Amino acid sequence: MSSASRDHVALNSRRSCLTWVGAGTAVSALSACSSMPWSTPSKPQPKALPAVPNNPLRSAWRVQVGANPVGLPGFVPVLGGESVLAAAPTGQVVSVQAASGALRWQVALGKPLSTGVGSDGQVHVVCTRDAQLVALDNAGKTLWTSPLGAAGASVPVVGLDTVLVRTVDGRIQAFEASSGKRRWQASRPAPALVLQQTAAIAISPSLVYVGLPGGRLLALTLSSGAVRWEAAVALPKGANEIERIADVSGSPLVSDTMVCAASFQGRVACFDAATGRALWAQPVSTASGLELDGRFVVVVDDSDRVQAFSRDGVSAWKNEALRLRLLTGALSIGRYLLLGDGAGLVHALDRDSGAVVGRISTDGSPILNAPVAAGRIAVVQSRSGALFGVSVE
Repeated sequence: MSSASRDHVALNSRRSCLTWVGAGTAVSALSACSSMPWSTPSKPQPKALPAVPNNPLRSAWRVQVGANPVGLPGFVPVLGGESVLAAAPTGQVVSVQAASGALRWQVALGKPLSTGVGSDGQVHVVCTRDAQLVALDNAGKTLWTSPLGAAGASVPVVGLDTVLVRTVDGRIQAFEASSGKRRWQASRPAPALVLQQTAAIAISPSLVYVGLPGGRLLALTLSSGAVRWEAAVALPKGANEIERIADVSGSPLVSDTMVCAASFQGRVACFDAATGRALWAQPVSTASGLELDGRFVVVVDDSDRVQAFSRDGVSAWKNEALRLRLLTGALSIGRYLLLGDGAGLVHALDRDSGAVVGRISTDGSPILNAPVAAGRIAVVQSRSGALFGVSVE
């Protein structure tokens, strides 16, 4: 393996897991999840953080959910109506008021979870480690359970009376949100070695977009699961299985007529959402996915450089001030981009220039996923199990 590939794997193992997939199931973990320190004494150290004289970030609230001691991916809060919902690997699920952090309800499901929670504000869904899909109502009561047949490999997405989830055996399944009845399933084979990550499926009024291991982006019809188109975000290449990992990382994002996705050891690429026609691509490797707003496509690469591209693929700016800080993906909120890091800090960048303009500390444990917006509140979940609401001026 080349030194560059070794660096990729080392950097990525701080954010995700490498999992050997055989006969349709994940049978062994090849690296610990998110357990590496930022660096060792022999490695480069992060730069000193720049001063932020006019910090736009303020602490709004804090709620305990449950610890994620080995840093399993996918345990990220989600906005559901006026509530923020979050889950812990031990089976705790909480709902809090987005503006104040006031606890609405909390439930212990009594079994461990493989993913965080998906929600449309009315139905809240998690995947259990024993391959069950569990839906809760707005009081935290169980609405229904449905068997998946294999462990969930994506955070469930809920919308348009549909629950969508991808499982480790390569199936994409759709369920009726009100009853749990399976509507359809589609299947795609997975490479032998994949990133263990739980990014959600993107949903639109007529299509769903699934980022796949092997660097493929798949568009399926929402009503039947029929394939509309399939495109390559990245093409696997290299002399061995690790070098050929090119999985789509993070969730595909849809804006207007464009859908974008990013990949590990590959590219960030955007396509026509209806036809899959390639619009542009840039060679950036990331395990954190991307952010897409009205002006920019923003990606954090494997060395924690934050890069912004215009919506037609032209480089707008690059920020290297936060390199080696184990950054999450970015959240675009107002005039800022917010990112968490491996020391429990939330950083604010000026969206137009990329300059670091704000910072706030949480509890000192790593933030593993991009912040989530709830109005002018950004919500992050720490590995030690706390939810933090951060007010953005």
